Amino acid sequence: MKDLLYRIVGWDFIRMGKGIEARHERCADYWAPHLSCTKEFISKNITPGGRLAILGAGRLLDVDLTALHPLFSEIHLYDADPTVLATWKRVSGKAYGKSVFGHIEDVTGSLNQWSAGLAPAHRRGELAEYLRGLSLRQGGWKEQLFDGVISLNIIGQLPLYWRDRVLEISDDLSAEEERALVDTMALLQTGHVEALQERPYAWAIAITDTEYYTYQVDYPEWDVADALHGTTRELLNGNKQTNLDVQEGTWLWHLSPQFVECDTEGAIHRVEARAWKRQSESYKSVSV
Repeated sequence: MKDLLYRIVGWDFIRMGKGIEARHERCADYWAPHLSCTKEFISKNITPGGRLAILGAGRLLDVDLTALHPLFSEIHLYDADPTVLATWKRVSGKAYGKSVFGHIEDVTGSLNQWSAGLAPAHRRGELAEYLRGLSLRQGGWKEQLFDGVISLNIIGQLPLYWRDRVLEISDDLSAEEERALVDTMALLQTGHVEALQERPYAWAIAITDTEYYTYQVDYPEWDVADALHGTTRELLNGNKQTNLDVQEGTWLWHLSPQFVECDTEGAIHRVEARAWKRQSESYKSVSV
C-alpha cells in the first residue's frame, strides 16, 4: 500500500512541504536574510527572455514570481508536493495556465521507481545489490526545452527523501548497505547538477545547502555535516564544463534557531549559489 501511495502522491513530499511552510512561519525573521540573498542572486544572474523552469518551486518563498513573470514568455514551476498548487495559482493569478504552468513532478524522475523495489530486495536479503544496480531515469523536465533553469535549494534535499525511504524499509543497515545507500544519494545529486550543466540551456542557477551546522549557544564547538555527496561539489564548481561562465555566491541560513524550535540546539546551513551561462557559440535559443 505504501508503494502505491508513493506513486500516486508521495506523502513524504507533502510532509516535507508542510514542514517547510510551518517552520517558515515560526522562524520568518531568521529566514528573511536567506530568502533575500536567494532572490537577489537570482535577479542578478538571470537572462530574461524565452522559457524558464523553476525546479523545487515549493510555496515560492525564495523566488519572486511576480518580478520574474514579465521577463519570460513562459514560466514552468516544478515540485513534487501537490499541495503547492494553490499557492502557484494564487500568486500567478490569471497568468496560470497561460504563461505560468505548474507541474507536480519528482525532478529526479526516479524515486518512486527506486522505492518500489526496496521491500522485495530487503526481503530477499539483496538490498545492497539492489542499491548498487540503480540508475537515474530520464523524462519529465529534462526532456523539455528551456532557455533557463533555476534549481531552488533542492540539491541538498533530494538524497534525504531517498535515505528516509530506505531507512523505513531497514533502519539497521549493514556497512555494505550503508555504502551503497550513500552512493545512490550521491547519484541523485550529481545527476541533477549534470542535467543542469549539460542540457542546452542558455543559463542555469543552482541554490543548495552545502554544510549543516548544529550549535548550542553555551558550547563553543559546533557539529558540522556535509550536505553534498560524491563529486557533487566538484560539479557545482563547473570543473568539467569549460564552455560555462560561472558566478558564485554564499551565505548562512539560520534554519532553526535554538529556543525557537528546540531548547537544546539550533541549526544553521551554509548555502552556496552557482550561476552558469553557456558561451554564446555553444547555445541556440529554444524560444519561439
